[in-house]
Amino acid sequence: MTSNWLILMAVALESGGIAGLFSPLAPDMQLTAYLTAHAMACACLSLVILPLLPGRYRGQPLMAGLFLFSVQFAIPFLGSLGVLVGILLALYLPRSQREIPWQEIDIPELPFRPLDLNQQVIYSQGGLRQVLREAGDADKRLQALMATRQMPDRDAVDILREALKDPADDVRLLAYSMLEQKEKTLTQRASLVQQALEQGSDKETLSLRRRLAQVWWEMAYLGLAQGGLRTYYLNNAATALTDIIRQRPHHGDWRLLGRVELARDNLEAAEQAFQQAQANGSPPEVILPYLAELAFLRRDFDRVRECLAACPRDRLHPANRPLLEAWL
Repeated sequence: MTSNWLILMAVALESGGIAGLFSPLAPDMQLTAYLTAHAMACACLSLVILPLLPGRYRGQPLMAGLFLFSVQFAIPFLGSLGVLVGILLALYLPRSQREIPWQEIDIPELPFRPLDLNQQVIYSQGGLRQVLREAGDADKRLQALMATRQMPDRDAVDILREALKDPADDVRLLAYSMLEQKEKTLTQRASLVQQALEQGSDKETLSLRRRLAQVWWEMAYLGLAQGGLRTYYLNNAATALTDIIRQRPHHGDWRLLGRVELARDNLEAAEQAFQQAQANGSPPEVILPYLAELAFLRRDFDRVRECLAACPRDRLHPANRPLLEAWL
């Protein structure tokens, strides 16, 4: 009801202002009277139009009302008519096709029968290998490959390499793609470290060379490099670690050098590196399992038990506990 009175008042003011332009008054008074009446009409219509605006504009009534008043005042009569018609058209003639940013779906019902556990992928190394070898459905084997993303990289690479022999093209292509992605990630990391090494200062050189040696070792350790390429990475890692140790000995570098030499089948050099790592502060529960592995490769089983028996039980890595239970 109030809006109707405001509209009638705005029409009366606008009409009176226009009529004042044709009155016998002086031109200055005619213009002043018209502008005053026109401003009051614009204010009345702004109060009418403001509640019709969308909610995001009504949140700032002062700015929205000032904008409506400015448009109407700048264009006498036509401005008010255009603003009113434009808002009414938007309200009563919406778009026939509206883009819905979501999709409505029915609420899923609870399962009415137990799930078949045989249809579920077992997320363990042995379970995934069994799926790849025995599952007749290629989709199950693809799911097994996707599940390797939740596994440690070394175990995942072994399974992916085994999947390269799968008879299905999709399985082989996915395994090759995942292996290539892992190798590409490490290669890019090594390239970035080498670029930083060329531009780095003397203080940064040691840490960058250590990082580069770790990347080379990871390429060989994960099984991403085979044959001559694996030998190349191991040799580079051993050379870099030897130079680092010569400049600043650290038990972590000695331990990594021991693992590299062990992978190169240099048992004497590996044993010396592990002993130096332990002498420079490496925890015994970390070094003694490697010394036990060296003794096993030499078929010195008494030495294996001796090394494992010396491992502190309270600080032992969980992966080595079954080893102690088997030997002791």
